[in-house]
Amino acid sequence: MKSSFSLSSLLACALWTAATANSSAESPYRGLWVGDVALGKVNEVTVPLDAQNVPRAPDPNTPTPTFDAANFRVIVHVDAMGRASLLKQVAILARKADLQKTESDMALVTDERLYGSFPAQAASRISSVVFDFGDAKATAAVDQIVERAAAAAVTAAASPGATKATVKAAAQSSAQAVIAQADATERFSSFLQANLDATKVRAIANGGSTSAARTAANALKNGSFYQDTRGIEMIDAIEASLAALPASATQQQREQAALNTAAAFAETDQGYDRFLASELVGDAIAAAAEKAASTAEGIAFKPITAFQTADSGAAVAAVSTAHALITGDEIAVQGAAISAYNGLRKITRLDNNTFKIATPFVAGGSIAGFAPSNNIAPLRVTSPGHGLSDGARITVRGSLAAYNGSHLVTVVDANTFTIPVAFASDPLDRGFWSVKSGDIMGFESAPGGVSGVKITSPNHGLDNGQVIEIQGAGQASYNGLKTITRIDANSFTIPVAFGGDPAIKGSWDIPEEITAFAPPASVPTRISFTNHRLSTGDRILISGSGKPEYNGEQVVTVIDANTFSIPIPWDAATGDPATKGTWAPGAGGQWRKTAAIRAALDQVAKVSEARTKALNVKLTSYSDTRAPDAMELLLSSIVTEAAMSDSPLASEIASLAEKAGRDALSDSVVRYSRPTAVPSTDYTTFVRSTTFSGAVATAAEAVATAVLKEKADLLATPASMKDKGREAAINALSSVYAAASRSLLTELPMTGDFGNTLATEIVLPANHPTNPFRHRRHPDHTTGFDIRRLVNLSFQPVDGQLLSRTGYGVDRISGTYAEEIFGLHKPLGPSKNVGLKVAGTFQLHRISLIDTLNGR
Repeated sequence: MKSSFSLSSLLACALWTAATANSSAESPYRGLWVGDVALGKVNEVTVPLDAQNVPRAPDPNTPTPTFDAANFRVIVHVDAMGRASLLKQVAILARKADLQKTESDMALVTDERLYGSFPAQAASRISSVVFDFGDAKATAAVDQIVERAAAAAVTAAASPGATKATVKAAAQSSAQAVIAQADATERFSSFLQANLDATKVRAIANGGSTSAARTAANALKNGSFYQDTRGIEMIDAIEASLAALPASATQQQREQAALNTAAAFAETDQGYDRFLASELVGDAIAAAAEKAASTAEGIAFKPITAFQTADSGAAVAAVSTAHALITGDEIAVQGAAISAYNGLRKITRLDNNTFKIATPFVAGGSIAGFAPSNNIAPLRVTSPGHGLSDGARITVRGSLAAYNGSHLVTVVDANTFTIPVAFASDPLDRGFWSVKSGDIMGFESAPGGVSGVKITSPNHGLDNGQVIEIQGAGQASYNGLKTITRIDANSFTIPVAFGGDPAIKGSWDIPEEITAFAPPASVPTRISFTNHRLSTGDRILISGSGKPEYNGEQVVTVIDANTFSIPIPWDAATGDPATKGTWAPGAGGQWRKTAAIRAALDQVAKVSEARTKALNVKLTSYSDTRAPDAMELLLSSIVTEAAMSDSPLASEIASLAEKAGRDALSDSVVRYSRPTAVPSTDYTTFVRSTTFSGAVATAAEAVATAVLKEKADLLATPASMKDKGREAAINALSSVYAAASRSLLTELPMTGDFGNTLATEIVLPANHPTNPFRHRRHPDHTTGFDIRRLVNLSFQPVDGQLLSRTGYGVDRISGTYAEEIFGLHKPLGPSKNVGLKVAGTFQLHRISLIDTLNGR
């Protein structure tokens, strides 16, 4: 059975930090999303003739519709904190070749170099040939050497008496600084030691200033082409985690919250997240659940005959004859009528027959009054002649926020139906409902010389003469009620003068009027009692009421702190009798000790192994407790479920306990903020290689020769000298650029929020092996051009909901796709700053809830 429980103070700090900067609840969008993009617009089109046969070039900033669509696959992964990454490929591998029961038995692997650590198996691999990228920072490091060498060479060449030796020395000296600056991992490590070590983090937790560390963090960002923002993000995260703590947090708890947050930024391998996603943790949960169940099965419950007030109502005294407990024992209380009493509790012994738990006593008392409890579902909607049938889906808009959105209908009669929403009120502005609606993809002049506006709305399902209402279009004249003329399945016209294709397209529906809202025909009875302290599901005993049906045991539903309801239908004539009566908590309850269950888990090999691994994952430099805290939280959830279960079957207890552990892993274990970007392993290896360090001398030699040669030309300028120097250095460093371009990046971080807007920049260096301009068998095509792609995904709700179901366990989300590409052709626009723009729609399906990549 599922019950509330309290955790030890060891975990309190970890749970408190589960707000603002850190979160204990996983993102609702976590997992692997795979889908398709359909491009239907581009800004590189033929120049058309207008009505007067005058060529009118389209605006290069506005993609225009194409004759047909181009389709390609897109893969996005969202981690537990909601951070999205664009993937070019992912393999779905089983951790054990013969075990593929649940998602916890599987792993998502984007780094092909990790395949060998998994057992041999027939696996699935999903890829997208359209998206390819390496670590562009490696190429940028070589670019920086070239840029510095060329600039310094031009300055040195302008000096009187400049020689090749002096120019080369100046170029080499300037470029040499890039070598140390490029090692972002080493620079960040030095920053941490000097500005945010454990001592300084503790000082911040105790009210110390972050100004000095922030100054150093800005210097870290601005002092290198790498633009490392980790220091700034780390300070922001520490401050946010401290702000999220309650005022009652102790000094130790504040310090640990700050240290754990700092550790999440200091680690470079996502060790904590990969530990949580590991096969070992999954095995430990399963083994612990089985052991906890078998142990709990042999521990009998002992009865609690009564609960009494203690400490003036601040605590509860439980009566249990000859309980044999001592102060400090942990017990599992189960079956109490007041659910707040249930759970794991540390007790204080009062005498041989009573003990105390630190939970406020619920006393009961005289009932103040009875009334109808209207605020329940389903909501009755009156709309004369609605024509709906059971199971129809409608969208309500323009009403109360709680009523708006997509709902399934249950028909009451020809004029009334219900939707599964609780009644709040019957507002003056009731709004409208619609069964048909759609997003507008674009506006253009009606074809064939017909006046009006053509609207593109894929699969609109409309017929000639239907009246729709357009809302939210950027051109005001398009909004409102309009009669449509169908063109085809994806477009129609409205009789309005064309006023352009606004950036904000809006949507349409067929509105139907709502004339009234009402609660269900039969509602439960509401009871008034100030500060009742009850929870939904609690059992109470009503006695002495003038309405006999109220007397006896009732299960309550809490409305607010001063009212609750009981499942007796309200009768307006007899519902509020003159004699109200009283209520008191119901009887019952039992307990058993948990010490033996906890001790049994200490003997489980997988648990011991996971605890040891948790200690190895922690960053000792920050007294990091993230992984150990997570393990103890998982084990506590397993102990709680096993100890609270009254099932006589160990197999059933084990199943429930394992589910509790896995639920805790998803919903309760704290997830920490991480930096938006960390140097990849390939990047760090490259900038520490002799290939990279040797590039300085090579570049300096090439630059000095080219700059002095250009200087001898009477028409030479500093700009032309620099261009010649850069060109010579790039040619001389072709092998270095090739090595840089091979730096692997398996996932590309995206900015923004999944479900709202995501964006990323894809850079494909000129020397990248898959650059489209490169042809190995053509002597003139050994080097391409740098290609830069700016990708944007804007999510849109469907039928009033962001997520929709396409099948059992499969979620779908859709929106608009836009991309601007530089490097494929000459720039467009008057200022030559517009790339190739394409636009279309996308639809993603979630195929896995696994929230961590490359976890073994």
